[in-house]
Amino acid sequence: MLDQAVVLRKKAGRRRLISLCALIAIATLFALIIVNGFRVTEQRREAERWQRHSLDVLLVTGRLESAANETLRGERGFLITNDRDFLAPYFRGRMQSQLLLRRLERLTRDNPGQQALLADLRTKLGAYIATIDGLVRMQAEGRILEAVAAVRAREGRTQIRDFLAALRRVDTEERRLLSERSRLSAIADANADRYLYIMAAAALIVVLLMAYAGFGAAIGHRKAIRLTEELQRMATTDALTGLPNRRRLMEGMALEVARAERSGRPLSLALLDIDRFKSINDTHGHPAGDAVLQAVADELRKVTRAGDLLGRFGGEEFAIVMPETNLKQARWACERLRKAVANRTMHYPDGTVGRVTISSGVALLAGEEGCDHLISRADGALYRAKEEGRDLVRLAA
Repeated sequence: MLDQAVVLRKKAGRRRLISLCALIAIATLFALIIVNGFRVTEQRREAERWQRHSLDVLLVTGRLESAANETLRGERGFLITNDRDFLAPYFRGRMQSQLLLRRLERLTRDNPGQQALLADLRTKLGAYIATIDGLVRMQAEGRILEAVAAVRAREGRTQIRDFLAALRRVDTEERRLLSERSRLSAIADANADRYLYIMAAAALIVVLLMAYAGFGAAIGHRKAIRLTEELQRMATTDALTGLPNRRRLMEGMALEVARAERSGRPLSLALLDIDRFKSINDTHGHPAGDAVLQAVADELRKVTRAGDLLGRFGGEEFAIVMPETNLKQARWACERLRKAVANRTMHYPDGTVGRVTISSGVALLAGEEGCDHLISRADGALYRAKEEGRDLVRLAA
């Protein structure tokens, strides 16, 4: 009996020892899962922070390109018209370019590779602005023939190409970093999932904890997808009018021009400009100018066909690329738009109403002239419409 009691006590002791070991094992497992869960969550948060950082850099590079193009547009407008109003976008773009470059340098100060690229970018920007400043100074001092000769010699074009190429290198490097960080984040997610499956075999609580971490990662992933989609939309859409912006318009125009050159079918380009737009801003305020831009964009959508490519070309200027459309058809469409805008009552935010008109220049693609020459001819026709009294449609030679 005594021996049996001893045996029973020994068995009970072993059971208690096994139970204690099992409890310690479960507690250890639970602690490991918690520690791992927090570690994985922090890794994902860090990856998301880097992704948001890269997207911020990409947004600034897109705005820097727009600012540089605004500087060029203002300078070209001043050289063509000698209208000092065009210097406003020139100086604005010039100042924004410098500010945005400094912001890029702050955003990438912890990346020596990007800092080296930005140093080259700053040099290119300085050369570009110096050339543009020289052209503007010639025009302002009345040395028009020198300015024209410099433009014909393509001064400024080389610098803007070099600047944009340097900017694309910064953009490309940041996209590479974004892709690499996304890959590392995906690897971290995969490792966490594998760890989850292993731990799930030991305790259901592990599965629940890791599922919670996975749910948080899924939410962060969806946010990253939405932010990426928003970046794409912002990069190709004008925020005020909802129309494609200049960058998207130029990409689409290049495709349509190439298609027209291959097929031999006609393609027309119309450039449209709101008449006396500056006086609207001066009289009724910039919100009124924004309302007018939105109203003209609305009329553009009504008049154009599904196959046409339309967008905001810059400032108060819009463009319509019309595939398989000859000059007669394009002029008819622009006349319809001109009348629709002229007949529309504009309701300004200050409570007043008014009407606006637009002038249009239309050019038909000739041979293999390319986008730049086609735009130049349409712009010349638009200039004639302005010179001949506005609220007109004029055709390029």
